[in-house]
Amino acid sequence: MVERRTVAELAIAALAIGVFVVGSYIVSSAYAAPANATNNASVPPSLVPEGGLALVGVIGAFVLFVAAAGLLMYRQDFDDDG
Repeated sequence: MVERRTVAELAIAALAIGVFVVGSYIVSSAYAAPANATNNASVPPSLVPEGGLALVGVIGAFVLFVAAAGLLMYRQDFDDDG
């Protein structure tokens, strides 16, 4: 049987990664450089300078979320002793 702590860690990790991917997609969609619009998959899209700052914000939020989740998990009592 999988322990409750392992399930909680996996759920938090999946949530954090999902939020990071969605946030990155939203930033890259909102701040895409209009002059670099292409349908060619071999050329990566570029961001306007404000988009780079927003992407750094998404990365920072991800790091803070994971740190806060780690502290929360550390403080939880998952023992089945009572």
